[in-house]
Amino acid sequence: MQFQKETSEASVSIKAYQPGSIKLNIGSFESPVFLVNGELHEFDGATIFEELTAEKLVLNIREKPEILIIGTGAEHQMLSVELTKIINKMGVAVEAMASRQACHTYQVLTFEQRRVSVLIYP
Repeated sequence: MQFQKETSEASVSIKAYQPGSIKLNIGSFESPVFLVNGELHEFDGATIFEELTAEKLVLNIREKPEILIIGTGAEHQMLSVELTKIINKMGVAVEAMASRQACHTYQVLTFEQRRVSVLIYP
């Protein structure tokens, strides 16, 4: 089996996650983190997952990613059907998962050079 080092051209990468905190290569965050194609963007939306609405999310998606991952916190929570439909109509695939899994999935897709965005709630 051959191993190869994975490299990414992303300027911001996720280093660690623990409930309540997300560690990036540029610092630690205790509030939602929104990464778009390897760059940190300000998220002008809900501070907790339960308050996330389609309207708040759509306002923050300026660059259409191929995939939008939402880390819902320590536990997996479901996206509303309404939110999923609105994001899908924009031509963006959206998936919600626990934040630990969202961090991992984002890193893998970034290494594959996919157009991916992630919103992670600590």
